Amino acid sequence: MANQEESVREFVAVTDVDEERARFFLESAGWNLQLALASFFEDGADDDIVTLPQPEGGSSVSRSAGPRYSLHPACQCFNHNVMAQL
Repeated sequence: MANQEESVREFVAVTDVDEERARFFLESAGWNLQLALASFFEDGADDDIVTLPQPEGGSSVSRSAGPRYSLHPACQCFNHNVMAQL
């Protein structure tokens, strides 16, 4: 348990997140600090909720338009592809 508390403190020191979020990443990574940090910086450093811009001129959205972005060929991660379009 002492090692887990030390890992939480180190995670918080590096990422500046609260202890609850640090525990989430550490538990998800089996308490492997390096793996938890990698996961955080790959997927969790940004806010968990992505707000998409609303269409102008009305509330209806055409379903046939398809996505407004395309995937980057070298990287298939969600954050990279969404953030690259902003």
